[in-house]
Amino acid sequence: MDVEKLKSQLGKRIKYYREKKGYTQEKFCEIIDLDQSNLSKIENGKSFPDIITIYAIIKQADIEPNFLFGYTDNDNIKYTPIDYKILDLLLKLPEEAKIHIKNIINLIK
Repeated sequence: MDVEKLKSQLGKRIKYYREKKGYTQEKFCEIIDLDQSNLSKIENGKSFPDIITIYAIIKQADIEPNFLFGYTDNDNIKYTPIDYKILDLLLKLPEEAKIHIKNIINLIK
C-alpha cells in the first residue's frame, strides 16, 4: 500500500472519530496526551502517530482498533475474546474450509 495513502486514511479515521465524539482537537489532545500541532499533522496525513499515540487513541479515547486501521468501516463494533478466538481458528484453515464456513454462516443468519 502507498505510504502517503495510508497516512491520509489513518488521519481521516482519527479525525472522523474525534469529530463524531464531539471533541475539539484541544480536548482530544488532553485525553491522549499529545501536542495539538502533532494531532493536526496526523489528521492531515502529514505524519504517522507513534506507537504510544496509537495506544493512547485505542485505550484512552476508546476507539476500536479495527476501525482505526481500516479493517472495518463500523467504529461501533466491539470484539469479544471469543470473536478473536474464532478469527484465530479461521485464519489457520485452508481456503476451501473458509468458504464452507462462510456458506454455513450465511445459512444461519
